[in-house]
Amino acid sequence: MAFTLLINPGSSSKKYSLIQDGRVVSNTRFERSGDTFEICVEQDGVQQKCEGISGDTFSMSLRQMLDRLVDTKVITNLQEITAVGIRIVAPGSYFQKHQIVDGTFMRLLREREPAAPLHIPHTLVELEVIQRELPFAKIVAVSDSAFHVTLPTWARDYSIEATDTTDFDIHRFGYHGISMSSVVDIVRRQSDTFPARLVIAHVGSGVSMTALRNGVSIDTTMGFAPDSGLIMGTRAGDSDAGMLLELMRVKNMRLFDALAYVQGRGGLKGLTGESDFRQLLEHATHEEPIALAALQHFVYRFQKQLGAYAVALGGLDMVVLTATAAERSALLRTHLLSGLEWFGITLDPTMNEVLLGHDGVITTPGSAVEVQVVRTQELQEMLRVTTSFIS
Repeated sequence: MAFTLLINPGSSSKKYSLIQDGRVVSNTRFERSGDTFEICVEQDGVQQKCEGISGDTFSMSLRQMLDRLVDTKVITNLQEITAVGIRIVAPGSYFQKHQIVDGTFMRLLREREPAAPLHIPHTLVELEVIQRELPFAKIVAVSDSAFHVTLPTWARDYSIEATDTTDFDIHRFGYHGISMSSVVDIVRRQSDTFPARLVIAHVGSGVSMTALRNGVSIDTTMGFAPDSGLIMGTRAGDSDAGMLLELMRVKNMRLFDALAYVQGRGGLKGLTGESDFRQLLEHATHEEPIALAALQHFVYRFQKQLGAYAVALGGLDMVVLTATAAERSALLRTHLLSGLEWFGITLDPTMNEVLLGHDGVITTPGSAVEVQVVRTQELQEMLRVTTSFIS
């Protein structure tokens, strides 16, 4: 029997899915929330109880998952895994395409490690384990930035010396492209008429917003690295270069320390000490000042960016909210869309409360701009890309 393993190493979670003949045989998720860690396993559609694990087990998640597959006889041996698809978050034109992992890929990925300290180090560990434990499997790098290769020059390039842009490959690459691609496909299948002017907001631990014209990305909030744009769980989002240089001076930070600071100690973590939207909303519900201020900060940046993309698109036909936080929290969606009636968005409170774990429209029939909740299907998109290389 031949199996395909899909790996999504996120900034706060690691997800593994074993596929056979298009069917998900096993899902394993390792997740970190603050200082705690857990593993959740699902086999043949049956959710097994989640359990707490140590930080060491979390760091060795792939090895632990492979051992479980054999121990529980899901597979007879590791040689049955003949293909692996892994999500790649890395700056660079070279990484803005789906491709087979080889020696050149590994070398160039290591060179880019300092630019994405929340993602690349974990990805390199996963790839090294795959190459050691599954030496005969074909490894497909599923690019998280390929979707944004369509950005026009004025959205893609920074206002720096043109020779530096070219010589050092400095561009706005954008991320969450796997999620974007899956959402576009879902909206295309579910809508009678595909919206010409669409904004997709991916709100999870990582947060981004993308403007699409006729389903094509024309601008996105994440830039060269996945720390720019909107406020995120631990990432600061857009910030002033002078501010960062001053922090580096007064705190005596080196380059990597500064990158780790804005990517790992910024965002909600920096504002409140906690990076989880669930905790933020709970504290805000109890009117705790720090949480309320952070929520206001987040919503302000979100709505300001939405307005900017309405200008870029010449208006809005639809907004899609996707990813874990947006999909699971009616309260968060209420905050994100509050006060936007003048903008053409009128929330339907009943539908907003009902649509948890389901796709659907959460605005009233008379709303000039339709807002949908769409569950991102990154797994299916990764499988589609991986299969295209092995079929």
